[in-house]
Amino acid sequence: MSSEKQPLRIETGWKVTWNTFDEVDPMEDTMHYFSGSSLLTLHHENANRLIDLSWRPEETIDGNFILLVLNTIEKFNSKTNTLDIDVDWENPYLRFESKNRLEVVAKLEQLMLQLSPFEDPRILKNRGVIDEPSETYRLELIENGLSDELIAKIITTGNRKIQIQLIDHSDITKDILQDLADNGCNIKVKNKAKAKLNSKKYRA
Repeated sequence: MSSEKQPLRIETGWKVTWNTFDEVDPMEDTMHYFSGSSLLTLHHENANRLIDLSWRPEETIDGNFILLVLNTIEKFNSKTNTLDIDVDWENPYLRFESKNRLEVVAKLEQLMLQLSPFEDPRILKNRGVIDEPSETYRLELIENGLSDELIAKIITTGNRKIQIQLIDHSDITKDILQDLADNGCNIKVKNKAKAKLNSKKYRA
């Protein structure tokens, strides 16, 4: 039995990076079409999203199409001077299962059309290059919350992004805002801190 690749409407920005997804329905005599780690992989570089389609268990009629939407981030490889793509396989953004090929096709086309971009939470100085020490401060802020030591480090050596995150923190105090209004790393930080100080919550 010969087959053609499954027709798909590929939306702008999406690239097919792997494709063994054939226009074949899962049946006892077609299971050899449903093998391999992936049937189809689609990647949207600017949206930091990857769609992976597989059949699990492989070559088993009792299996299902497994469609995963995964977040990706760029990591600069200093040895090759290129950007590598790191895929977060451990925390899928979305998982969809079906035995129906056409249902899967409809879901794929819907996702390519409607998926919102994933925003890389890391603090970077260039594409794929982490900005130290501000990224360390961001992770410490998430893990341990505000502390006098961390606040001092952010104000003295943190960049604009981490200082903005400090201003937006739910536990920010009037004294910290005043410190940032006086000593923020640039005018944008200082103005944002001043604006928050002038809000009703902090005027009292």
